[in-house]
Amino acid sequence: MSERLTLTEDIPSTLRLRMLRPVLLLCIAVVLLGCEGQSARNLLPSHVPLIDINPDPAITEVRLIASPARKEYLPGKLADVWAYRDGARSDSVGTVPGPMLQARVGEQVIVHFQNDLPAPTTVHWHGLRVPNAHDGSMSSQHEIPPGGTYDYRFVVQDAGSFWYHPHINAPEQVEKGLYAPLIVQGDPAISVAAERYLVLDDVKLLGSGKLDEAVDPLDIMLGRPGNVLLVNGQREGRIEVPSGSRERWRLVNVANGRYFNLRLPGHRFYVIGWDGGLLPIPYVTETLLIAPGERYDVLVTFESPPAGHLALQNIYYDRGHNLQDPGPKDLVEVVYGPAGPPPAALPTVLRIPSSVSVHKNTPVRPFVLKEIEDPVNGATFQINGERWPMNTPLHVTRGSTEIWEIEANPEMDHPFHLHGMFFQVLSIDGVPPSVQWGWKDTVNVPRGRKLRLAVQYDPPGTWMFHCHILEHAERGMMGELVID
Repeated sequence: MSERLTLTEDIPSTLRLRMLRPVLLLCIAVVLLGCEGQSARNLLPSHVPLIDINPDPAITEVRLIASPARKEYLPGKLADVWAYRDGARSDSVGTVPGPMLQARVGEQVIVHFQNDLPAPTTVHWHGLRVPNAHDGSMSSQHEIPPGGTYDYRFVVQDAGSFWYHPHINAPEQVEKGLYAPLIVQGDPAISVAAERYLVLDDVKLLGSGKLDEAVDPLDIMLGRPGNVLLVNGQREGRIEVPSGSRERWRLVNVANGRYFNLRLPGHRFYVIGWDGGLLPIPYVTETLLIAPGERYDVLVTFESPPAGHLALQNIYYDRGHNLQDPGPKDLVEVVYGPAGPPPAALPTVLRIPSSVSVHKNTPVRPFVLKEIEDPVNGATFQINGERWPMNTPLHVTRGSTEIWEIEANPEMDHPFHLHGMFFQVLSIDGVPPSVQWGWKDTVNVPRGRKLRLAVQYDPPGTWMFHCHILEHAERGMMGELVID
């Protein structure tokens, strides 16, 4: 009998059979995962920051090591993973997620990276505007071999929530555990009782608790849907909040392909920031969709204790391929504590609005994202009829501006990520977005629809753009932008 656990997503039976995926009965999965609610959930772990080894306040200098490690995703069952650890701590061990990198706007960051893995790797600083040679992509850097080292150097330019991960064999290396949060400080002060960075992920496990390394056609089509949902590397943790308090949550989706559609029943998310930092005009929403690679900063106010159980939940989002609604899944239990001090007023201005200047004569560059289904070998993916690495690089002039018109195939959504620079969404099927002046580096392109983005080209170098469903990128949905 297979050890594989039942998926948390409810894949239609016809799709399961067509994609040849073996699935166990739900009752077996319940036994393997343990009975819910019989023991108190563990507190959600916080992120340990990398030690700054440089006394100069204008420089953040750290030592980062990638190496094999072990991780307990299921109680009492260890998985062999790959993980980052702090090379400045003699007793450090690899953790999933890895240690947090912290810096301030204007600081120089130096990362002495060492590869102790049995395979080549790189480090990509997702969302940071860095010199091309330090972007960590296959187009900008040679792979770092086992036992090799590389010094990443850059000046951080933008305050916000970011993350770092490999950009070589990313579907395997990220799934194995190589990812970590990154915060750049420099925002106006916001009064909160606590600030949390919630790293959202899923992982595909066997009943033994080990990673299921088999990849079938369904994994390729959807982006390796995991059967265990994680926040900060933990399954179903809990947080404790003072009644009446306000917290700031930084949210990132690091999953290979899962979309997280968040809900906190009885509460609303006050969205203050996107990928590129704070928004000039925040907005309120009861649900928050986060595609792979995206980040959102939100404020949550806990006005009065709920009558019953309260949890941050992942709820259904129709991203295509007839995926059925499995019902809400708890991610983190929220437990109210004694009343805390009331939150202070928010700053009058979080950020001055700015935008990319476009006009009727601004060139429009079309992109069509397409998947080609193969039930036997798995789907392949294209941008404008080409598959990476056999694609034709796009050559543009530094400082020029273009409108990118991106159309997704009708089968499913694709999160689109551009390295090296931010962009702004101009319209969706010709309709301006409800939220303006927000900066993005990753955006979801809904199936069968067209997004228009304004992009100003800078800095020089060869930059990648791709779908951030990692299996899609590695199987062709990736391209190169050369800025001269």
